[in-house]
Amino acid sequence: MRIISIDYGSQRIGMAISDPLNIIPISLPTLIINGSNEIAIEKIKNIYNKYSIEKIIIGYPIGLSGNKTLQTEKVDVFIELLETNFDCQIIKWDERYTSIEAKEILIKKGINVMNNKEKVDQMAAFIIMKEYLNSNS
Repeated sequence: MRIISIDYGSQRIGMAISDPLNIIPISLPTLIINGSNEIAIEKIKNIYNKYSIEKIIIGYPIGLSGNKTLQTEKVDVFIELLETNFDCQIIKWDERYTSIEAKEILIKKGINVMNNKEKVDQMAAFIIMKEYLNSNS
């Protein structure tokens, strides 16, 4: 059984998946959804059906003060859609600083983060998965 992680955004969704033993995170291509949660759910269903998914880890954007933000509310709506469409455990994961860390990693690799937002989303999902897997080892 595998785990997928999601870095939700209204235009793009970064994704990663665990290996079958839930030890190693593996990046998946960023999903382009252009503001459509319906498209997002359909694309995630394709991944869900291709692999045996037991959990979905979704980055949960809490403000630096610890309060909910407008983005948190958008993610809450998306979580409701996930719960309606998928029969697996859905876990909220504090994603504070993941985008900053993702950008720092990509910059060190010589990647222009302004022109590669899909890679930033992909790396953020990878970091969420890595943190989750490390917390359970």
